[in-house]
Amino acid sequence: MDLIKANIKHSLNIEKYFPKEDTCFLDIETTGLNRYKDIIYLIGVLYFNSEENTWLLNQYFAEDIKGEKEILEACSSFIRNFDKIITYNGDNFDLPFIKHRLKHHKLNNSFDNIKSYDLYQYVKKYRFLFDFPNLKLKTIERELGFIREDKYSGLDCINFYYEYMESKNPKLKENILKHNYDDLAHMLDIISITDLIDRKKAFYIDFSEGKKKFSLEKIQVSKDILNVEGTINPPLDSNIKYYDKNFDLLTDAKKVFSLALEYNIGLITRKKKCRYIDLRDVDGLGDLKNSENYNLPPNIFILSIENEYSIENIKNLLKAIIKPLIK
Repeated sequence: MDLIKANIKHSLNIEKYFPKEDTCFLDIETTGLNRYKDIIYLIGVLYFNSEENTWLLNQYFAEDIKGEKEILEACSSFIRNFDKIITYNGDNFDLPFIKHRLKHHKLNNSFDNIKSYDLYQYVKKYRFLFDFPNLKLKTIERELGFIREDKYSGLDCINFYYEYMESKNPKLKENILKHNYDDLAHMLDIISITDLIDRKKAFYIDFSEGKKKFSLEKIQVSKDILNVEGTINPPLDSNIKYYDKNFDLLTDAKKVFSLALEYNIGLITRKKKCRYIDLRDVDGLGDLKNSENYNLPPNIFILSIENEYSIENIKNLLKAIIKPLIK
């Protein structure tokens, strides 16, 4: 086993996101996707060292297939220092892979006692806020304005690893370590996607008793009904139950809202379909303006174009519906 240590300079204040918790970022490199047949040959753990005031990266590298047991044992021992592990798709891949390989080698499993925070799962939950082509790490980086060009992929690194075991060419090892280094270093950047999500899903309404924050938590379509769910903070003084011919607006426990809205489908261009409502069919919404930049009749209010929801329109619609209902 080879333990490689590196410093990473970054301004991220991790306590902003996880106060009073010792956290680390984790990423693994494997010889394939099957944890029953393939092995882990590299584990990267990135954490903030408050004494040195810097981010430190530990990379546990197996010099050959037999070295997997040693890197697992060393990493499992080190990981006990943390309360939470942050990954990107780690709940589906990295952590189950590690736990199975620990079991395979009959080693103590420290990972079962540590909480997990999977950025991939968080972004996936709020994918309705974005028009992402996919949820790959590089896609999220681009959305946040971080552009990197990896020379090598994970598949390339697998090939490098097998070649390295034969030749011990240090350049091959360097390429593998750099790929893992970049994935972890950029996770320090993409954690800010949680800030972007919070801004995109939130809207505020001023009431006589003060301002309340509403947050979109789910948008989905069922037949000709658009369903929108969200939270309210601070909670309302009393629940709302309002039924209209075109929509229902309900709250639960004074802090959760749900809107069921009947919509129409039409063409916004010659090729693009949209979901919309006719404002003439809903009392009190005649002043709503589209945030979409299309030449539309004033009564046509867009909810989505193709598969992309018009989030600003939906938030403005909710404001117009909810505010008159709260006394």
